[in-house]
Amino acid sequence: MLLLRQRSSKFRKKSWCREIFFRRRKAIATGGGGGMFHSVEHGNLATVPRAAEIEFAELADSIGEHDRRYYRDGAPTIGDGEYDGLRRRMEFLLEKYPALRRLHVPAVGDDRMDKFTRRPHLAPMLSLNNTYCEEDLRQFIGRVEKVSGGETEFAVEPKIDGLAMAVIFRDGRFAYALTRGNGAEGDDVSANVRTIGELPMEIQLAGTVEVRGEVYVDRENFLRLNAMRAEEGLEPFASARNLAVGSLRLLDPERAAERRLRFIAYDIGCGDGQFQTHSQVLCTLRSLGFPTNDHTVCRGAEETWRAVVHLGSCRRDYPFDTDGAVVKVNGRALRLLLGAQATAPRWAMAYKFSPERAETILENITLRVGRSGVLTPVADLRPVSLGGTTIRSATLHNGDDIARKDLRIGDSVIVERAGEVIPAVVAAVHAKRPPWATPFTFPDKCPACSGSLVRIGGEVACRCLNCDCPPQIFRRIQHFASKDAMDIESLGPQRISQLMDAGMLLHFVDIFRLNRSALASQRRMGDKSADRLLGAIEGAKKRPLWRLIHGLGIPHVGAETAKILAGKWPSMEKLMDLSGEQLQLCGGIGEVVAASAVKFFSDGHSRRLIAQLAEYGLSMADGEAAPKGDVAGPFAGKIFAISGTFAAMARDAIGEAIAARGGTVRKSLSKKIDMLLVGESPGSKVAEAEKLSIPTVDEGTLMGWLGVDGSAAAGI
Repeated sequence: MLLLRQRSSKFRKKSWCREIFFRRRKAIATGGGGGMFHSVEHGNLATVPRAAEIEFAELADSIGEHDRRYYRDGAPTIGDGEYDGLRRRMEFLLEKYPALRRLHVPAVGDDRMDKFTRRPHLAPMLSLNNTYCEEDLRQFIGRVEKVSGGETEFAVEPKIDGLAMAVIFRDGRFAYALTRGNGAEGDDVSANVRTIGELPMEIQLAGTVEVRGEVYVDRENFLRLNAMRAEEGLEPFASARNLAVGSLRLLDPERAAERRLRFIAYDIGCGDGQFQTHSQVLCTLRSLGFPTNDHTVCRGAEETWRAVVHLGSCRRDYPFDTDGAVVKVNGRALRLLLGAQATAPRWAMAYKFSPERAETILENITLRVGRSGVLTPVADLRPVSLGGTTIRSATLHNGDDIARKDLRIGDSVIVERAGEVIPAVVAAVHAKRPPWATPFTFPDKCPACSGSLVRIGGEVACRCLNCDCPPQIFRRIQHFASKDAMDIESLGPQRISQLMDAGMLLHFVDIFRLNRSALASQRRMGDKSADRLLGAIEGAKKRPLWRLIHGLGIPHVGAETAKILAGKWPSMEKLMDLSGEQLQLCGGIGEVVAASAVKFFSDGHSRRLIAQLAEYGLSMADGEAAPKGDVAGPFAGKIFAISGTFAAMARDAIGEAIAARGGTVRKSLSKKIDMLLVGESPGSKVAEAEKLSIPTVDEGTLMGWLGVDGSAAAGI
């Protein structure tokens, strides 16, 4: 039998019928057990051209950053089309060079955050495949109808630009609500979801029922809240989705209630056995008191396409932002037959509407200096209304992008806004070009510090080499203090700017030199604010090693890579002296990342910087704060996996506590795992652990080992 990952492109273009046949045959051969994919050898990274590995590392870094901005922060900086292009390029490289799968491949869409308790989903909460092309949608319908054997019913409904949510009811009562998370588990945001007035807290259905829907902010409320922020002199929310995401992340439910979140139910993820069609599900949800979307039931490709086009023509009539139409198989039995891929069902597809566009004047091009010195050009536009919002600036990416589009200052340009994100300049209207239009050329000197600008190797990016360039300093400090690095609360962008202007922050090392009297003398600080900031700084000194590695800003070393490094070598001293070959022995670390880490740690300036941080009391090894007797405790030298939720601690906190005591936590099970830590609703890992003869440890025993009083969390 051919492995799915080894199928030829010709084979993949054929219908899903053959894939379903293979699935059935495998189920028979294995007695119904096992997953759909085998573990396969992907080859040696040495066979991958260095240029391809560099491009892959940069793509992974970029996609991971855009995922964080979109899923966690709710503040994307590129449109869906551009993001999808990055993903398609990554898939192309993975197909051409399978050995790249040994490196870190960013998962699609993970909105989990450390400050919330996590729970597993009752059933995987997948994302949707999407397209901007009519032909792709027709091919999807064709594949479905080959499996069904004839013309098939589809439900067409608007795609809401909000945040996916799973709401669980037990015996008719609201139990908890989860974000999509990584699809397998999500953040428990029950306290904030309870504030949504139109969401029923009791329903007339027995047993455990999972209702899936979208949390959003309607346009009217979005404009109201932004008007209030403008009156208070605050930065407006970038989009309604940004506002919805931020509201659900608030730790104060009363503040969340002020945002007037709304909910639309679109499916039942668990407890739907009595329904034959999607239409029946929506009808039942409405009868139970849930708001639901309008939908149209269609037969065949022609009728379905007409429904999609009609929905696009009236999308501005909806009270919420919608960026497309979702086309779903109406029959539930056919859905089960079609099944799902790793991240998306085969019975649904999202058709994205063409981005909204407008014409305006490119008045100027300014340069923004990033943390690594890269200069990003930004278009200053004559204000123009687009999608209900006034647009004044747009991204231009890099100098090659400007040259390729032949953009000149003074041009009439087409601006595109895919969704509610920072827009992009698509093209110049050359027929309207005035005679005085001026080509843009990158300066020889940095506009912020007058330092030298260079292009390194084959990079398209232009960099400022002056490490003391003020915008670079600002963004390095901002990165170091961010939630994904050292997580220093109260040290946001405005505070950093204020302290830099006062000469108190010239480097992130200076964070640990701040004192109470100097802080309290600053405008809008005072004693309480100063104490709060100093307390957060003191807490940062005890952060796990991976956060410090990430905070240092090593090129190509993101949060996930930092976790891999700290898990393998939980000591900064050991890590700094490793060779590139030694680093590559660790799974997930390739030549590019290894070379970047070696270059950083071998630099004298970097070593002096780390030595300074150690002098200020920052932990340089996981386990430094553990009791002396703990080095021989139950965690030292052992590898753990975690499954389920825990009353006393969040899973991230458990992982960090284990690392501090000399242990390692892995996401998946294998024969190398020493123990499986089991909480509530552990899922399939328990059965898998039994097959692998891996011992399990319950929450009571685990908390005893950690020295945590589980009874203190009874009210959580």
